[in-house]
Amino acid sequence: MNRREVLIALGALCLFMAALPVEAGKASKSAGKRAWRRLFARDAARDAATPTKPVPKPTNVWRYTSKEEAEAATRRGLAPNKHMTSKTTPGRPPAAKTAKERYGLAREPEVRMKIEVPQGQPVRRNKVLGGAPGVGEMTSPKPVPPEAIKGVTPLE
Repeated sequence: MNRREVLIALGALCLFMAALPVEAGKASKSAGKRAWRRLFARDAARDAATPTKPVPKPTNVWRYTSKEEAEAATRRGLAPNKHMTSKTTPGRPPAAKTAKERYGLAREPEVRMKIEVPQGQPVRRNKVLGGAPGVGEMTSPKPVPPEAIKGVTPLE
């Protein structure tokens, strides 16, 4: 799928989501869930089709997630195919709502994990689907070790 097709699909998804009634009850909730499932399925298929490349040097990235998942990752490491940002930026973390919208997350995150992806770790780099235009993401088909997690910061 080329960039133009992705943008057209995202535009159609935005129009679909905008057309959903805000107070429609269970019908709109299930339609919204179906739209998210389709988006995540498309994202997973795209990630699987993207070739992996080893990281040339240790790279710092963020992962926005729940407190529980961050605690588990600190103990066991990050499972394969989990999404991370493509890079870190200086400054304080964004509000949870801002992170959700920017990175196309299904739920508002509770924490931001700082991860140093080790040199040689195979990764796939793509653009975020369902988030802000031009924002990058990274996934790895192999687990990220627990010692790569450098810190967890709560979000507002």
